[in-house]
Amino acid sequence: MRPLSFVCAGLVVATFQAVLLRWVGGGTVPLQLLVPCVAWLGLEAGNVEGVTAAAGIGFVMDLFTGVPTGLFTFQCVVLFLGARAAGIGVDVRGRGGFAVLTGVGCLGVSIGAMLLQRWAGAPEAAPGAALLPRALVEAILTAGASPLVWIGMHRLDALLGREEPGLVP
Repeated sequence: MRPLSFVCAGLVVATFQAVLLRWVGGGTVPLQLLVPCVAWLGLEAGNVEGVTAAAGIGFVMDLFTGVPTGLFTFQCVVLFLGARAAGIGVDVRGRGGFAVLTGVGCLGVSIGAMLLQRWAGAPEAAPGAALLPRALVEAILTAGASPLVWIGMHRLDALLGREEPGLVP
């Protein structure tokens, strides 16, 4: 039930992001608000529910961006595992550390998506290196907005409560 709730929250965040970007810059301002959701899952969720929710959020990203299905699903699972590894090695649970983790994760997802589309897609439709500055701006703006997503995900987690394994209600 919790992974489905996180995916539904990702759907709401993606909808808010689409409306916000349409009215703020008409698509000229890059922002990726679902990356902080996946990074938060990497730090706070369990293994099974986190990977499941990260894959679901990645599928939502696939649907909203129009890329081949599975591209962002794969990228989000990799981001989840990277955030999990970063959370083990360094304390990134504060807002500042979370913003840095999100910025690096967003840059990794953007560059990874460009490389995968270049490798597997048609050469004439492949993204070029000219998109790297846009990916850097997207990472910086996403890192700046990530504390708001961090607060929202913590509140959603508090509403859902934690389930104790092995307990029968």
